[in-house]
Amino acid sequence: MNCRKCRAEIPDGSVFCMFCGTRQAREPRRALKRANGTGTVYKLQGRRKRPWAAAKNKVIIGYYETKTAALEALNRLTGRSIEDRYNMTFAEVFEDWKAEHYREITSAGIASYDRAFDVFQALHRKKFRELKTADFQTVIDQHSDRSHSTVSKHKQLITQMSKWAMREELITTNFASFVKLPENVKKEKEIFTEEDIRKLEADGGEAAKVVLMLIDTGMRIGELFSLPLADYHGTYVIGGEKTDAGRNRVIPIRPEGRAYFQYFADRATGELLLSGYAGQHIPNNFRKRDYYPLLDKLGIQRKTPHATRHTYASRARKSGMPPEILQKILGHADYNTTANIYVHTDIEELLKAVENGEDCK
Repeated sequence: MNCRKCRAEIPDGSVFCMFCGTRQAREPRRALKRANGTGTVYKLQGRRKRPWAAAKNKVIIGYYETKTAALEALNRLTGRSIEDRYNMTFAEVFEDWKAEHYREITSAGIASYDRAFDVFQALHRKKFRELKTADFQTVIDQHSDRSHSTVSKHKQLITQMSKWAMREELITTNFASFVKLPENVKKEKEIFTEEDIRKLEADGGEAAKVVLMLIDTGMRIGELFSLPLADYHGTYVIGGEKTDAGRNRVIPIRPEGRAYFQYFADRATGELLLSGYAGQHIPNNFRKRDYYPLLDKLGIQRKTPHATRHTYASRARKSGMPPEILQKILGHADYNTTANIYVHTDIEELLKAVENGEDCK
């Protein structure tokens, strides 16, 4: 063998070179010793989910799955005493929590958590370990008028922060998990009334025709604007999107809406049925620049374009259309979606149903 330094030939198995004295076996590189007062990281024996312990001044500050995570926890303590750590405020916990969590979520998720953090402004300067369920609940209750999904995000933030604080052994109980959200009351979806439909029919403009086409087929706005002219067949169209049940389905056109489809078919300038439409062709632009201004002009209460789909479903059910047929037309894989979301019952129909029930006795 040759010496690894001077390259002289030496006996096989030599520990040192007889010529230059260099040790032939490389010694494993030792980890650099942490500076005094900055803490230490060591691995515990046995099978553990978090085997790496981080300690400072002989006080365990937490247990971690990896050595890197333990070292990062110590680094976050640089310049801070153990007392400072255990007295971390709500805002300080948030800053340390987001340093880890924000690396794994989208910009939209980050923005929603930042908004949720602002909601808890009254708690920002309070010691996190002293906060209890009642403190979190008070803030949640003050914002109970917001949507259920928004308030759920508020709870999600404090729950995630509390989990982090438990991991770091700042607290022993996740009090945020006991917070109760306001009841999720589902609002009745809006539909176009018969008077609204008469106003649209009387308007006669192209935007009104497009809205009536949606009402008379139950199509989604994106489905109608992307419908190829070749898939228009006079009394029905073949189209759809979103799910397997919704794609390439036969969609009958109500008799009163067939003239509007023919109108655009005769004026098509491209491959799409609405290629000749003089207004906005991108659904979002149509909604902002054509649809809502039209409703305002006609004195129709604002409702989303999806209300046309709800309107079609409710009118179909009132006319006696079998549930399984309506499900196929709307492109739902599950009829519960059709019945629970898209079908509406008005007051007159409820009263009529009760009166008919009395007559049967």
